[in-house]
Formats: sequence, C-alpha cells, structure tokens
Amino acid sequence: MPCQRSGLLRSETLMSTLDSHGSITAERRLILDNTSVVSTVLVPEICLNLLKQTSPLWQAFEDTPEAKEIARPYWAFAWSGGQALARYILDNPQLVRGKHILDFGAGCGIAAIAAAKSGARCVTASDIDPVALQAVRINGNANHVSIETDASDLIYTENPGWAVVLAGDIWYDSRLAGHGMNWLRQLVSQGVSVISADPGRAFSPSAGIRPLITYKARSVPDLEHPNLQDVAVFRILSA
Repeated sequence: MPCQRSGLLRSETLMSTLDSHGSITAERRLILDNTSVVSTVLVPEICLNLLKQTSPLWQAFEDTPEAKEIARPYWAFAWSGGQALARYILDNPQLVRGKHILDFGAGCGIAAIAAAKSGARCVTASDIDPVALQAVRINGNANHVSIETDASDLIYTENPGWAVVLAGDIWYDSRLAGHGMNWLRQLVSQGVSVISADPGRAFSPSAGIRPLITYKARSVPDLEHPNLQDVAVFRILSA
C-alpha cells in the first residue's frame, strides 16, 4: 500500500543518504534503487523503504546458482513479527515512553521506529547486516525519528541501560533459539522487559513466555508461507 506522503518522504529520505562530501554511499544507493516507500495494512502510521517487485534483488530468493552470489535483502521487508511488535508498541506507548529501547535484529527498523514515535528516550537498533542498519537510518529519517544503530553481535553482552528489548522475527535460527534465548532470559532476570513477536517459525518458543496479543499479518512484500499469518506477541519470562 503506497504511503500517502511517499513523494515528500522520498525527497527527505534522499537528503538523509548524503555523506559528508555530498555523495550517496554505495549501500544507501542499493537501498534507494531497489525499494519504494510504502506502509503496511497493520501499521499504516509508519512508511518504509521496502523491496520493489521489479528489483533484481528478488533473484536472491530463487533456487539458481546465480542466487547464491546475491546477499538476501532481509532488510527490505516488513516481516510480520516486526509489524506486530510495532502495532503493539504504538497501541501501548507506556511500555516504552521515556525509556532506553533495544530493537534486537531490527531488519528494516519498524519496531524501533514505533518505539521512537511512542516517546522512547533513546532507541538502538541492532543488526549484524550493515545494509540493514543503513535501511534503519533511512527509514528513521523518513518517519522523522532518530534511531541509533549497532552492528555488534550483542548476544551475551552486558546491558548498557536498556529497559525494554524488542525482538521480532528472530526465531528462525537454532543459535538464536539457544544462545539468544538464554541471553534474553538473563536480561529479564535483571529487570529488562523483553517483548517478542513471531508467526510460528521453526524455533518459536512455546514455553517460558506470556502471550499478550495475536494479530493477522503477512510480510510486505509477501514472502511468507501461507500458514504464517497469525502473529503472536509475547513477553519472555526469566529462566
């Protein structure tokens, strides 16, 4: 669904991609050339640079030898878990207002943007993909919010002051399900609120969580299995 202010946002977004010499960086050019500014049905308040159907980056998801040479642009999708987290935060701004928030595995940054729009004191988006962090900066500027970024692998790092950790769509990987969950539970034991959302991926937790709400959502652009449409938002409990 096109954002109503897409023309203005594209102009503002382009200005935010200039480096100190007035040139557009290669990573940001990649983003701008392969995305269009749209919003999702579940979170119409937030506009994002998401993958165009005409982009050659779609080849990365094909089963061909050439596809292996292209890094999959996971940053160019509003995944359903991120949408659900953003919707929940926008509807419950007291959860983040005035607090330091971490969006862990931020992707396009939709949950981080929702936290910033809801009055968070400081929002940090983390992702090990540097292109994703460029996308977060572009999307943050497009929505007139400031997002700090961190490219570190944060699992088992000490908490620098996060009060709330958001973790959308991270349960696709065994390492995240193991070490990631252990680390998040450690944060909970230290008083951090950890809120996650997932449509039922392979490693989605079923124990040690408190369900909060369920939404209907699909990734935008849609790259989900037909069965992945009920997206659960839940709070992670301590061990």
